[in-house]
Amino acid sequence: MVSTYKAVKKAQKGKLRGAIRSIVLDTLFIKDVFVRNDYLLDIPRVQFLYIHHVFKDEADNFDKLLSFLSKKHTFISHSEAVERLLNGNVDRPYISWSSDDGIHSNMIAAKILEKYGASCCFFLNPYSIGLKDDEKLRFFCNKKLELPKVSFLDWDDVYKLQKDGHEIGAHTYEHDRVSDMTAVEFEEDFFKTDKELTAKCGKIKHFAFTYGKYSDFNKKAYDIVFSNGYESCSSASRGCHISNGNQIKKNELFIRRDQIIAGWPLNQMKYFIKASAKKLSLDTNFIPNSYK
Repeated sequence: MVSTYKAVKKAQKGKLRGAIRSIVLDTLFIKDVFVRNDYLLDIPRVQFLYIHHVFKDEADNFDKLLSFLSKKHTFISHSEAVERLLNGNVDRPYISWSSDDGIHSNMIAAKILEKYGASCCFFLNPYSIGLKDDEKLRFFCNKKLELPKVSFLDWDDVYKLQKDGHEIGAHTYEHDRVSDMTAVEFEEDFFKTDKELTAKCGKIKHFAFTYGKYSDFNKKAYDIVFSNGYESCSSASRGCHISNGNQIKKNELFIRRDQIIAGWPLNQMKYFIKASAKKLSLDTNFIPNSYK
């Protein structure tokens, strides 16, 4: 069972995707060192940042990031962030945190977030909550998350997160790719996920689709989410949100989120946050043209 980011990197060593990512990150970081652009963090906006894990060897780095961001930003819940965008009330730099997949190390992340008065929306797959079977764990981690075997939250952990002020969202039942499902299959998966999460956690209002690229989702699934009373739908496509003061309809808002890996050097995490702030556009608030 892997419990450190160092072990994750070791398990993924030699994979082409990881090697390319490292080269790109190093190149972008070197370029950013010579650019004075911290002013981007002062821009009024809502920026959704999300994590998958904060292992014990990532905790100090994550704490440093929260400390840095807290100087210029107001941390708000996922629900408040959505409400501000819908109402056109974006008057300062806001950051909203979320987490996908329910990996147990998120309990470490929660404690650090709470230290800075921040909350998080944990998007969960009910299938993996409390999953202990070794073979099923290995398959789920390798095939669905592209990770070595890790441990997951159990329901007592989830209840504690809620008690401490965090939100719970839906992330499909078993972390399947929505674009591989028919509309009927997705609707069945959506209802199954919502039923179990609602029974355990109360009303669920937010959905984040797996894998996160526009091509991993579609307009039919988007409509199913909102036709069943949910208040937001989140991607994992980078970008943050601004407002011109106008209201937005719930079924028009399409949330972009910036992934943060706490094991990255602090300046690399800062780079991605500032890069999204630099590309601000009202168009970012709405569903992509490919869905229309």
